[in-house]
Amino acid sequence: MASPALTRARSAHIDPLRRPGATSTPASPRWFPGSARAASTAALTLVIVVALLIPVGATVQVVVASQLDDRSNTQAIVMLDPGRVWGDPEATRTARVEHAAALYREGVAPVVIVTGPPRTHALTRAALWVEGVPPADVITFDTGADTVGPLSIVASVMSDLNWSSATIVTDPAHAARVQSTASELGIDAHVSPTEHGSNVSLTSDYVGREVAALLRHHAFTRWTLPTIVRS
Repeated sequence: MASPALTRARSAHIDPLRRPGATSTPASPRWFPGSARAASTAALTLVIVVALLIPVGATVQVVVASQLDDRSNTQAIVMLDPGRVWGDPEATRTARVEHAAALYREGVAPVVIVTGPPRTHALTRAALWVEGVPPADVITFDTGADTVGPLSIVASVMSDLNWSSATIVTDPAHAARVQSTASELGIDAHVSPTEHGSNVSLTSDYVGREVAALLRHHAFTRWTLPTIVRS
């Protein structure tokens, strides 16, 4: 049989084991790990999740950019040299020439800027002429076959001419890195990828290479690029 004191405590909802004068407070929810090991586990999990999401985001950027064909009016069409591509560079060059010429005929821009080594300029000029681009509207520059070097030279020329916008012709998988690089240099870049040729397919090898290059660009290269074109 319960004692009278315990019965009174129960009826008054009083904890008989609580010290006199002590107040009862509800337990606060625990928002943070309760031990150093739990905190380390949570931090490691967060790092792993971020490390997995960054490549996924870069892959999405490469795939989405490859599907965009921006044919807004600009001041120049820039045909990047296909010297560093997987597959047949001459087939890729032909595809880029045909695409740049089609943009010119549509009135996207009044001139075509060709990058790459001098040995390719005469052939590219002739191919553009066959496709309907007069030699007077073709500008060639002696550049390398990478992404940053040629775009930096083009940006310097555009700055001298007070130009700000350009339509850049390259392969679909390369479009995301081109867009980011040109924008960092200050170019109002409109990328129009080729629609046929040896490098239009988004193969796992090509996409993987471009994802790695884009990650390297975001982590290192972009912070070293000056803003050359100032609108």
